[in-house]
Amino acid sequence: MLTKFRAWVSYFYQVPWCVPAWGWSEFCVTAYCILAGKIKRGSYSRQLSDAIRAYLGVKYVLPVNRGRTAIELALRALDLKGDDEVVLPSYVCRSVLDAILKVGVKPVFADIGPELHLTVDTTKAVITSRTKCIIVPHLFGNTAPIDHIERMIRGTGIALIDDAAQSFGSRRSGRLVGSFGDCGIISCGPGKALAGAAGGLLVTNRRELYDRAVEIPLGEENAAVVTKRILSFWVWRRFRKYTLPFKILIDRIVEEKEEPLFEAFQISNLDAGIALQQFQSLIRNTRKRQQNAKVLLETFGIIGNYGVSDFSNNSTLIKLVLVLSDGKLLVENLIKQLARAGIESQGGYVPLHQDGGNGNPSLPSTERLWKNVICIPLDIRYKNQRKLWTEMLPRGL
Repeated sequence: MLTKFRAWVSYFYQVPWCVPAWGWSEFCVTAYCILAGKIKRGSYSRQLSDAIRAYLGVKYVLPVNRGRTAIELALRALDLKGDDEVVLPSYVCRSVLDAILKVGVKPVFADIGPELHLTVDTTKAVITSRTKCIIVPHLFGNTAPIDHIERMIRGTGIALIDDAAQSFGSRRSGRLVGSFGDCGIISCGPGKALAGAAGGLLVTNRRELYDRAVEIPLGEENAAVVTKRILSFWVWRRFRKYTLPFKILIDRIVEEKEEPLFEAFQISNLDAGIALQQFQSLIRNTRKRQQNAKVLLETFGIIGNYGVSDFSNNSTLIKLVLVLSDGKLLVENLIKQLARAGIESQGGYVPLHQDGGNGNPSLPSTERLWKNVICIPLDIRYKNQRKLWTEMLPRGL
């Protein structure tokens, strides 16, 4: 019994996984929308759209309930159908693939380079006469070489979607990601630069694409569902340091319900309000995470030699990402050692092509790299980062 109790207590991490940088402004928005009955409708959606439009320098912004909804609308607005092929990396969040499958077109997985992104060569290798669109995601606050890919396909008729879901605020060749290609995608979900319980935006300079996207009917999400999701996010995400063990205990006692099928909706006023507050603190939060990451790398020593995170002002660093060299310390072992030191870290994505779909293509770089990726949270709540990490890490490393 004592052993079980100690195991349970170990989930009280000093630095838990990707706690959103929510504070009093997000709390006030939450309280206002709930108490004023403005959960579904209000002015926050328009304010968020105006802010993003001005920031990115784009003409049109369409706010929706998820990043994957924005991808779905983009593909439909591009009039993709049937045997049309959409190129995407296998090493990416499942949401991108889900949107493609929902539209009913064919996903084609491309390999990644050493920086964990699509490259010109890996993209070119899978382009065929049926390729109608390429989705270029920017991962972990870093940027993919979308400028080079954009030049490569210029004049081919192939559409380009700039997926800035994980790297909103980052720059490539002096331009903000999300502003490349035919349209851009922004996500306001967990673990993003605009961290929230839900929300996304489709951005574009093409009037005809925007008009077609707007014509696609979207309903309003139920107010009770939105409220439950936001309050749950506060309890289980924002205060994860204190609630994670109880969440684990509840999940063991209560039978887990199947996740409801994803539906596309308009963005709720409450989700838009949270995203707007996150946007207004984007630069401040980014700088704090960058400072945190530098201190953490210095504390890690040699392990940091294998980092792929960008620490420049061109990046909106969300978490510290390391790619451990083959034959070096295994990711699983490092995760366990960090856990003993009170830090909740995770591995990278499992490649999408490994589920056996799409003929299970050979993607050697993806298959070699993904098992070596470890992601470490950069909690910005602590003022003395050096003291925090130096006190914690010697106990486990």
